[in-house]
Amino acid sequence: MSASRVAEESKWRAAHTLLFLAFSTGTAIEAYVYSLPYIAETWTRFPRTIVALFSVWSPLWLLLGGLLVGPLSDRVGRKKTFYVTMTLYVIGGVLLVFASNYQTILASLSLLLFSAGGEYQNILVATHELVPRRNRSASIFLVVNFTNLGGIVAAALSMANYTSPHTQRIVLGITLVLAVAAIFAVRTRTPESIMWLEAKGRNTQAERELEKYYEQRATPNQEDTSRGVVDVPIWFRVVTGSVLGWAYTAGFSLLVLTLGPYFFPRLTDEFIVVAGVAAFISGFVGLAADRLSRKWLLLASSVATLATASIFLPTQRVWLANPQLFWLLFIILSAFVNVFFLAEDALKSEFWPTERRGFYTAIVRTASLGGSIPVLLYASTLPITQYFYLGLAIFAAGVSVSAAWYRYGVETGKKRSVTIWGKQQLSS
Repeated sequence: MSASRVAEESKWRAAHTLLFLAFSTGTAIEAYVYSLPYIAETWTRFPRTIVALFSVWSPLWLLLGGLLVGPLSDRVGRKKTFYVTMTLYVIGGVLLVFASNYQTILASLSLLLFSAGGEYQNILVATHELVPRRNRSASIFLVVNFTNLGGIVAAALSMANYTSPHTQRIVLGITLVLAVAAIFAVRTRTPESIMWLEAKGRNTQAERELEKYYEQRATPNQEDTSRGVVDVPIWFRVVTGSVLGWAYTAGFSLLVLTLGPYFFPRLTDEFIVVAGVAAFISGFVGLAADRLSRKWLLLASSVATLATASIFLPTQRVWLANPQLFWLLFIILSAFVNVFFLAEDALKSEFWPTERRGFYTAIVRTASLGGSIPVLLYASTLPITQYFYLGLAIFAAGVSVSAAWYRYGVETGKKRSVTIWGKQQLSS
């Protein structure tokens, strides 16, 4: 039995707990960093052209980070790539602390966002490869769910107006550096992806990692039982992952982040906090993710999201007169959108061959983030009714692709191995 098979079939160990802590903190930091450009608008006077770009600044740099770091992780490994992104995080955090003008602030924000995009990408890939098969779905759901916690902290900080912009910037920078240092200390005590090592032909190193962190040995005299190779064309997976990610990113930005502030502008921060809390609580569906069908959960959550979002417009007069109803619908929508997010993020980073998982995950994340940028810019020119229908159309696209994957895709949940994908090319 190969080292990767032994690792995948192992019980939960101390190394897995450390990985979970490091990865969960990493996704929380990603969401925290994502919000910094919006908070930064109060720190100093920015040129109007720069302020106009703030709405797309975060997705743009996250996109670039993931696009470059994905192929890098396939080449040098998941753990070495982590060291690269952590180093960039520290440089960006220190630069933020000592920034004295808008140019330096922009440079630090860009570096932090680039690092966040790359590290988040690496976390998705590494979680699938490093966690035991029996716990893989629950682990990826719960790790990704911590993005909501990062968003809650950022929104709460924005509501705390007792600090000066100068102090706020320094506290943010120092907090980031300390958090990254803690993650770094934990990650050095965890293994490289044994699946990746074997895919690269480094079997001896894979066996050393297995003995060091899992206290087990490969058994070369015992053959691996065949898991089968799933024959789903790469192009279909690329389209599925790209559209699902785009439907979440654009739909969430248009409806969940904007509906409340548009109708109740004085409660913007409160809406962001409530959305984050509702989403975080709903994310504990991940505790049951190893027993659930990924295909079913993806389709059900996308349909529930579209159905809930469709209620808002025809009932507008009712909830404008009774804001409590709006809050109820808003909380339900936030919960369903988050479950859809967890399911699609898990899927689009798992259904690739190990040796190219970083590259293909980067491709679909780039397509989904990049595709949302022109939509958000265009939507800002629309009246509210057309704006709302655009959001519904985007969620409908997510339902359509979820249904297509339910019909023509394969099951990746229910404790199935992540190594079922054969070596295929994009043209296949």
